[in-house]
Amino acid sequence: MDTIETAGTIAGEGLTGEFHSWRAKDRERDDESLGPRSETTLRLGDRMFVRNSNGNVQELTGVLRRRALTAEFVDSGAFLKTPERVHFTGFGTIGDRRTWNVEVNINGGEPETLWIDAENGLPLRTEYVDGDGPTYVDLSDWRTVGGMNIAFHSVTTDGEHEFDTIQQTTSLKLGQPIDPAIFAPLAGKQLIADGVQTVPLLDDGSRIACRVTIEGKTYAFLIDSGSGNVLLDTRVAKDVGLGEQGALEVRGAVRSGGMHVAHLPRLTIGTASLDDLIVSTIDLGAGAGHMRVDGILGYPFFASSLVQLDFPHHVMRFGPPGSFVPAGDRIGLDTDREIPEAVFRIDGSIDAPFIVDTGNSGELLLYSPFVDAHPRLAPAVGAPTSSYIGIGGADRTYSTRLDAFRMGSITIPGQNADVIVAKNGAFADRVDAGNVGLGVLRKFVVTFDFANHAMYLQRLAGV
Repeated sequence: MDTIETAGTIAGEGLTGEFHSWRAKDRERDDESLGPRSETTLRLGDRMFVRNSNGNVQELTGVLRRRALTAEFVDSGAFLKTPERVHFTGFGTIGDRRTWNVEVNINGGEPETLWIDAENGLPLRTEYVDGDGPTYVDLSDWRTVGGMNIAFHSVTTDGEHEFDTIQQTTSLKLGQPIDPAIFAPLAGKQLIADGVQTVPLLDDGSRIACRVTIEGKTYAFLIDSGSGNVLLDTRVAKDVGLGEQGALEVRGAVRSGGMHVAHLPRLTIGTASLDDLIVSTIDLGAGAGHMRVDGILGYPFFASSLVQLDFPHHVMRFGPPGSFVPAGDRIGLDTDREIPEAVFRIDGSIDAPFIVDTGNSGELLLYSPFVDAHPRLAPAVGAPTSSYIGIGGADRTYSTRLDAFRMGSITIPGQNADVIVAKNGAFADRVDAGNVGLGVLRKFVVTFDFANHAMYLQRLAGV
């Protein structure tokens, strides 16, 4: 069929919503809403774009693009004609059904495993790595429509079933005309600002924050490039009268609940503002010795702004994308997962992706899946300890020392690092090797240009 249009319902995390999808040869669009949150994905030939709940639009260039390439390779059935891209990984069971498990990966993609019913040949599950472990999409309610087998029911889970998302198709149209406007380029929002802003950095040596205003009240918000959200402490949400919804999962030092979602009409920084935000709320706690913060400025702020952190002068400069010219070495960023990820070099020979995280007070974190894959890279040089590293509390770590750590053209010799021992949680990510924190970033003036998938490092004297 040249066109397919589907629609239905979504439920999960204490929220309900709808989805609507269109397919027309090499053009695709998926709209999803779940409570106040929404997302639109648009594919135009080889290019893929995403617009999130806050109107931030980005073109996928990294891990999510690679994952989408493999998903399309599977969904189209093209993998059946390329056996060299498929290999059998073993047998499995789902309920009382025996499965053949095969891993599929297109050139330039990410691996995806299909769990295929050994009796009827229909996929019962797809599996891919997301964060610290696998995510499963269980497929059921298979129906034959227009000669095509289509699953009308799916459940997406990471194993924490109280946070599962259930999708049920209620409408399907084949071969019907689709309005070309459906595939029009996505329009996005930017920071509302009259030129470049300069605001003081609040800096206690461990965290950096700035003052923001909500409903005429002033709060201190952590400046956190490693957070995918704008987040408010629950006491602040109550203070400004936000209505919280849902029961969401948060991946910090551990996986936990306690997160909600809310609509924030306006957040002001300096004289600039972010309007109509869909924010997260959670009890941030006292921060284990760090300054108390009232919220977090994460991806929606960085995605809508050009942000420069000038540590020597204790200020943050920011404005709409293109409002000033960044200085320093340009380093490419992957922001597909709504966090900045860049490929850096370890000890002169190992290239690996790292999260660039201004919310991490340390220097360099290495995650256990990466260290396990490179056992000679990070020998312990100190006794194991317990370190506070983010939402969810503390994790076990040990110290190590790298011969060299290279970011772009800049090499830092003798770089200290902490190895996270945990096997799950945000700091056991299987996509990235680790996390570059403030202890390294303070050596530079750092500029984030998410709109152009880049960051800039300007050397300070003596570095």
